[in-house]
Amino acid sequence: MSKSSIIVAGDCCLRDRTAALNAEQLFSLFEEVKPIIQSVDAALVNLETAVTESKLSPIRKSGPYIKTDNRILEVISKIGFTGVTLANNHFADYGADGMAESLQLLERYGLWYVGAGMNADDAAQTKYLQVGEKQIAIINACEHEFTIASNNQAGCNALNLIRQYKAIQNVKQKADYILLIIHGGVEHYQLPTLRMQETYRFFIDAGADAIINHHQHCFSGYESYQGKPIIYGLGNFFFDWQGQDANWNKGYMVKLSFGEGIEFELIPYIQNADIIGIKLMDEADKKLFDVDMAKLNKIIVHSDQLQSNFTSWVEKNKEEYLRYVQPNMGKNIKRLERWHLIQDSQRENWCPEYLTESRRLLLKSLFQNESHQDVMNIILR
Repeated sequence: MSKSSIIVAGDCCLRDRTAALNAEQLFSLFEEVKPIIQSVDAALVNLETAVTESKLSPIRKSGPYIKTDNRILEVISKIGFTGVTLANNHFADYGADGMAESLQLLERYGLWYVGAGMNADDAAQTKYLQVGEKQIAIINACEHEFTIASNNQAGCNALNLIRQYKAIQNVKQKADYILLIIHGGVEHYQLPTLRMQETYRFFIDAGADAIINHHQHCFSGYESYQGKPIIYGLGNFFFDWQGQDANWNKGYMVKLSFGEGIEFELIPYIQNADIIGIKLMDEADKKLFDVDMAKLNKIIVHSDQLQSNFTSWVEKNKEEYLRYVQPNMGKNIKRLERWHLIQDSQRENWCPEYLTESRRLLLKSLFQNESHQDVMNIILR
């Protein structure tokens, strides 16, 4: 029996050096990966940006905003991508109007999408693909960010064990295979947290056939659980940002082949490093990549090592997180108040309001997002 295949790629947007290029110049940057993308029955990439040319205000959030114009859609459709995942922390950066324009443009370029919509139910819709002889159901969700859809608000499909469990049960009888694509994880950290592993394994137990994750801006490892693949991090697909560490520029696509079971292949590359564009890894880089992947995979299968590595990473990076939550008010200010050396009318000068809007949005991000919770739980412990 012939096998059907799809390719899944990670985060894609126009930024930094690539933002100034026209569509023809951008198209030339994908020459090495274009034949691979065009060789499969379907290919999807994570669209990590709003696509709008309108003068729209961004939503209120903490963190950067990303938007671009239709050059990105023209290029990804031309090199062979047939669809996009939208459940991420930037697609809804410019609100409902920005999303509506983005969705219209996706349809104009013949790109199907999954993971976002004009309300929560719309965003949670499963995408069915007829891939060769197989019907593939794709469910796309992201960890909680400012872009999450609600009953009356456009946005992205939220990671939710109950909703995704029900979605898996609903499509079991309708599809040959169920693929879950999740946008989550700790940025710049190359391993999953235990929470991620438990969650993704639960989805396999519930009936999913493969899990693929992206978001961390660096590649991670994978495991086979119950004979089914869980890919913990693809890394960036096309995301230029000069000054980042080397892992920012390394990633891989996953080729899934469907027959009597699922087989997968990693296709590693280097993107937008010293020279802009995507280059398949040469033999030397591929050997180093394989060594790194073996190290990551060895840790992933041992929960104690997984937790120990994460705790060590948090310890090295906790100062950044602590700066987010430290208030301006210290014990010396309290003493001055107690001694009546600061009058009520003067207190604001000595201790400015702590919970400003920007501070509130930052704290909201820390405590609503699952991966930030993973970090803060260790710090506060």
